Amino acid sequence: MSASIQFLFGQFVPTCRHQIDKYFDDYYVLQYMDGGKVSLQIDTSAYLLEGRYFWSSYPGKRIRFRPGDAGGSWVHRYLAFRGPGVKQWIKSGLFPIAPQQPGRKAEYGEKFDDMIEFSRRTDRWGIARAALLLETILTELAEARSHPDAMPPWLEAALARITPLGGQIDFERLANEAGLSPRSFRRRFAEAMGTSPQSYAIACRIGHAKQMLAGTELPIKTIARQLGYSDVFFFSRQFTGHTGISPAAYRRNRDA
Repeated sequence: MSASIQFLFGQFVPTCRHQIDKYFDDYYVLQYMDGGKVSLQIDTSAYLLEGRYFWSSYPGKRIRFRPGDAGGSWVHRYLAFRGPGVKQWIKSGLFPIAPQQPGRKAEYGEKFDDMIEFSRRTDRWGIARAALLLETILTELAEARSHPDAMPPWLEAALARITPLGGQIDFERLANEAGLSPRSFRRRFAEAMGTSPQSYAIACRIGHAKQMLAGTELPIKTIARQLGYSDVFFFSRQFTGHTGISPAAYRRNRDA
C-alpha cells in the first residue's frame, strides 16, 4: 500500500484559527480536531463540531471550515495525501468520512503525530509506516461506524466540553446539563470512563501538554496559559506529579 500513497504535507497546530474555503483539486486530507470548536461545511451539509472529531477533505466538494466561535480556536492535526491507493480505500468504504467522533476511550493525538513524522521521512520504511498508520486509523473509524458505541447523550455532551483548552471546567454545570446531581454525575462518569471527571480533565490537559512540548517550540509559560493554567508553577507541579518529570526535562528528553 505504501508504494501507492504519496504524502504531501501535514502539521500539528495546537491553537488553530485557520479559515479555509476551497476545492481540493487533486489530493485528499484527513483532518483531526482534539479540542475546541469548528464550523464545517461540505457543499450544503453544515456541522458544528466540538471536542474530538475526524473529518476528510477531498476533490469534488467545496470544503469550508473556521473556528466555531468568534476569536476561538481548535486543536488541529491534518495529513494530505494522494495516489492510486486512495481509490482502494474509497472502494472499500474507508474514505472519505463524514465528521465522526473517535471512541470515547480512543486516543489519536500521539498516533497522528507519529504518522505525520513518518510521512516526512524520505526512506521507504518511513513512508510505509505512515501509510500503515493512516490505513489503521481509517479502518478503526470504519469499524466504529459499523459498531457504534452505545454512549448516552449526556456523556457524549460532557466529553465534548472536557477539552484540553478553555480554562476551568464547571463540573456542576455539566451535571445540571446532564439532568443529574453532581454526585450521580461523578459516579456515572466514573463507571463509564474508569476515572473521575476531574482526573479525566487533568489527564486530557497533561496529555496535550506533552504533545505541545514535543511538537512545538512554544515557551512553557505560553503552553500553561493556553491550557487554562494561570500559574505556570502549578502547571509544572501538576505535570511532574502525573509524569514523574518536569515540563522542561520532558522537552530536553525530546531534543536529546
